[in-house]
Formats: sequence, C-alpha cells, structure tokens
Amino acid sequence: MGSSVIKPKFQQILNDFFPRYIKRLAKYKEDIEEIRIEGHTSSDWRTNVSPDLAYFYNMQLSQDRTRSVLEYSLSLQSIFDNRDWVRKYLTANGLSSSKLIMIDGKEDKERSRRVEFRVRTNAEKRIVKIISE
Repeated sequence: MGSSVIKPKFQQILNDFFPRYIKRLAKYKEDIEEIRIEGHTSSDWRTNVSPDLAYFYNMQLSQDRTRSVLEYSLSLQSIFDNRDWVRKYLTANGLSSSKLIMIDGKEDKERSRRVEFRVRTNAEKRIVKIISE
C-alpha cells in the first residue's frame, strides 16, 4: 500500500494492452478530446489520520500512480508511430478515494485501488454539427 512504483505484472499488462488500445483509438483521432489515465485509491491511509487527511494523502498517491503509468506508457516503443498524438491527448488524473468500489454497501478496498483508462470524445460537437445541418 502506498507506492507509485509500477509492479512487473502491471508492466506486462501495459505492454500488451496499451499499444493495442492506442492502435484502436488512432482510428478515431478526429473524435477524441482526451485519453485519461485515472488513478483510484481505497479510503485507507497507513497511519491514523482524519478522513480528510487520508483523502488528500491518497490524492497525491493516486496522482503519482497515474503519472508513473503515463511515463511508462509513453516510453513503449510499440506506440512510437502515434507518440506525438498520444502525448497531446493523454492525461494523468488522480482521483483519490472519490470513486470507491462498493460491494453490498461496503468498500472493497482491494478493488478500489486501481488504474482505469477512459476516453472523452467530441460527441457533443458532432451532435451540434448534425443538428445545425
């Protein structure tokens, strides 16, 4: 708990996932506004601190984790052809414990600690364009 170092197992996952993900997204370059790496934590913190302090400490941790994933992902040779485009749209966003995974009303602490990739498109602009035509 509490580290932003990418474990070898997750590096292997990124080595496989990220190039395929970017290759798929590159087909829709004109429609993408942002590719987000979101970092999430549980509500725990390693010392006895208030829930407010735990939230802020976890915010820093989640941001550090997403930055590590961002750095690692951009270093992959397999995305070299799309690196400039990816760099323009890829962001790292630490969200602390704001989006916990709940099971039967209780926090699943292990599943709450995660990194997710999300894509934000320009769908609203396209809808406006379609309506105005």
